[in-house]
Amino acid sequence: MKPDEEHFAQVLKGVRPRLKMLLASYLVPPQDYEDLLQEAFLALWCKRLEIDDPEAWLLSAVRMECLRYRRRKARQVHIGVEKPVLESLAGQSKADLHLRHDLRASIRALPARHRALLQLRYGLGLTPEETAGLLGYRLSSLKKTTTRCLQSLRSRLS
Repeated sequence: MKPDEEHFAQVLKGVRPRLKMLLASYLVPPQDYEDLLQEAFLALWCKRLEIDDPEAWLLSAVRMECLRYRRRKARQVHIGVEKPVLESLAGQSKADLHLRHDLRASIRALPARHRALLQLRYGLGLTPEETAGLLGYRLSSLKKTTTRCLQSLRSRLS
């Protein structure tokens, strides 16, 4: 091994237990540890000549990877909820009457702007651009607002 590679291996060996504790603190399941660590290790290897303190940099990089991981998982939850909710809004679902009743009651309990967003976006099938224009949102903030709206709806349904 070259001196650079030996130093890199020693840094990784020394910081690995702290990284695992960090991953656990962000509730990253063990089966996903390695993927996140590999992303951070690869970034460290690519920037190794620019970094003064590799351990501190690696801890920070893994912390950022954990945040990205949590955001992706949060979006997946919303996407998983989105399809049944949207089908029910469009009237295409064959769900039982209780589910439809609960869904409608939950939607009625949402703020007016959330109800309008759901109706335009999923009930009428408008594009995000059209929905943003009609509601006066910037397109960039519509996704965040939609996520909040679906999260609120999901919490009311659970």
